[in-house]
Amino acid sequence: MDEHLRKIKDNETHVHYLGKDIQNELIHLLSNAIKQKILKSACDAKYFSIIIDCTPDAGHVEQMTMIIRFLDVISDPKNGVAATAYIKEHFLDFVPLKETTGAGMAETIIKQLGEMSLSIENLRGQGYDNGRNMRGKNKGVQRRILDVNPRALFIPCCAHTLNLAVNDAVKCCLEATAFFDLVQHVYVFFSASTRRWEVLTRYVSNLTVKPLSETWWESRINALKPLRYQLGDIYDALAEFANDTNLTGASGNSKRVDARFIANAIFSFKFVVSLVVCYDVLFEINMTSKQLQAKDLDMHGAMNYLKKTKKFLANRRNEMEFKKILVDAVEIAVSLEIPALFEPEPTRIRRKNKQFTYEGDDEPIQDPKENFKINFYFAILDTAIQSVKERFTHIQKIISLFGFLYDVHSLQGVTNKEVGEHCLNLEKALQHGDSKDIDAADLCSELKSILRRVERCTLPLDLLNFILKNNLADCVPNTFIALRILLTLPVSVASGERSFSKLKLIKTFLLTSMQQERLAGLATLSIEHEISRNINLMELVSTLAKTKARKGKF
Repeated sequence: MDEHLRKIKDNETHVHYLGKDIQNELIHLLSNAIKQKILKSACDAKYFSIIIDCTPDAGHVEQMTMIIRFLDVISDPKNGVAATAYIKEHFLDFVPLKETTGAGMAETIIKQLGEMSLSIENLRGQGYDNGRNMRGKNKGVQRRILDVNPRALFIPCCAHTLNLAVNDAVKCCLEATAFFDLVQHVYVFFSASTRRWEVLTRYVSNLTVKPLSETWWESRINALKPLRYQLGDIYDALAEFANDTNLTGASGNSKRVDARFIANAIFSFKFVVSLVVCYDVLFEINMTSKQLQAKDLDMHGAMNYLKKTKKFLANRRNEMEFKKILVDAVEIAVSLEIPALFEPEPTRIRRKNKQFTYEGDDEPIQDPKENFKINFYFAILDTAIQSVKERFTHIQKIISLFGFLYDVHSLQGVTNKEVGEHCLNLEKALQHGDSKDIDAADLCSELKSILRRVERCTLPLDLLNFILKNNLADCVPNTFIALRILLTLPVSVASGERSFSKLKLIKTFLLTSMQQERLAGLATLSIEHEISRNINLMELVSTLAKTKARKGKF
C-alpha cells in the first residue's frame, strides 16, 4: 500500500482507486456484505421484530433508522460447542422519509422489509417510542402494521415511557416547575458569555452546570449533580458577579440583579431540600433507565426493574423517609451556613361569596414544612407512582400473555385448566387466519414434560438454551417457538438512539450533500464493526475485480 501511494504521488501510475466513485463502490460492497450476513441470520431465526425511530439529520432530511431484533442460535459441532441462543439487535438501514404520517411510515416499512426479503408474516414485534404517529391506536404505524399482520405485537419503548412518567412528576405542581426552571436559569446565566463560564470553572472544579432537555430526561440528573455536590461553589461564582462594581450601565446592572436573584434563590433551605428530593428520585430512575437500554434485555427483566423502581417510590412516601431527606438537607445547609428552616411564604386567599352558609373556608396549610411535604414531596411521588402505573398498562397486557413462561416452576401449583387457559390465550394472540404459531393443547403437555426435567427456576433464555443443549427442540416444538417469540419482542428503542449518534458523526453540517447510499453504508460499517472484522475480504476483492474487469472475450 505504501508503494502504491508513492507511485500515485510521483505520477508513476494513474490508476489509483482513490476516487469518490470507487470509494462509494467499496463502501457499498462492504456494507452490503454485512447486511446480507445479518439478513441471513434473521431468516434462519424466522421470527423477528423491528425497532423504528426517526430524527432529522444535518441536511434537514428526516431519517428513519431500522433495527432488527431476533434470536441467533450459534453452534460449532466440530469443536464440540453446543447450540446457544443469543438475543441480537442489528442496524439495517437509514431510510429518508418524505412524510412522517402513520400511513406513510407504515408503507415505507413494509416496502423496506420486502426489499430485504423479510416476510412481514414472520414479524412478531414492533418497538417504537410514544409518538402519536408511531403508537396511535387508530392511525399510527403500529395499528396499520397490525392490520396487515395481527401477530406483530406492539411494545412501546420502556425507557421512553419511564421518561414520560418522570416528566409527569416534575411538572405535577407549581413548586416542582419553579424548581427546575431555577436550575435551568443557573445554566443559562453562566453559559450566556465566555467570561461567566470562565468564572464558573474557576470556582467549580470537577463538574459544570448542565442544561435541561424536554426530550432527553436524563439531562435532569446531570443538571442537578453539580448543584447537589458543589452548591456553595456555584453560589460563590454568582456572588462574584452580584458584587462586581465594575459592571455598570443598564447591561451591567441587569447582570448583577440576575446573579443576585439566582444566588438568593438557590441559597435557601427550601431549595436545598428540593434538590435532595429530586436528585435521589432521579438517580434511582436513571439507573433503571440505563438497565432498560440493554440489547439482550427481555420483557421479564424489564418489568422486574420497573417494579423495583415503583417499589422504591412507594417506600419513599412516608413520614420517616421525609425526615431522612431533611437530615441530609440539614447537613448540606450547615456546611454552607444556611439557616435550616423553611421560611414562611405570604399567601393571600381570595374570598368568595358563599352560596350556602354551611360552606367551609379554604384555609391554606400554615406550617411551611408541612406545606412543602404535602404540596411538593408527596405530590411528586404520588404523580410518579400513578404515572408509572398508567403508562405501563400496555406492557402489562403483553406480559400477561407470556407471563406463565417466565417461571415454569410456578406452574406446579397451578391446575391443568389454568395452564390450558394461558396456552389458549397465547395461541389466539399468535394466530392469523388459519395460520397459528403454536397449538395450545400441545404446549400445555410440553410444559408439564419440561417441568419434570428442569431442576430449578429458569428464565426464558436459560430454558431455551436448556432445550437446545439437550436436543429437545423437536420434542417440544411449541414451547421452543413460544420462547423464541417472547425473547424476540423488543424492550426499548435504545439501539435506534445509538444509531443516531453515528448519524451525527457521519453526516455533519459540512457534509450535508452526502448521498443516502454512502451515508447508510458508512453507518453500517461503523455500527456493525464487530461483523465487519469477520468479513472475508478476499472474496469481496474477487467480486470487485470481476465487476471492474475491462477485458472481455470476443
